[in-house]
Amino acid sequence: MTEDEKMEFWKSLARLNDDCLALTEATTKLADVDQTHQRIAEAHERRLDHLPVVQQWLTEKERARETGEQA
Repeated sequence: MTEDEKMEFWKSLARLNDDCLALTEATTKLADVDQTHQRIAEAHERRLDHLPVVQQWLTEKERARETGEQA
């Protein structure tokens, strides 16, 4: 193996290491974003838990409006 080949090998190894570090950083950022989206989704799910109550309230309000009752 020539000195140039050895030098190219070490340069390639250094580039591979840099790529691995960049991939690790990108994966960490992606995991953080995923956790943020998970929290947002859970917050929206909790809001949807209230939907039947709101639908019932609207139905009763509509029924009261149709019958002329006070709601």
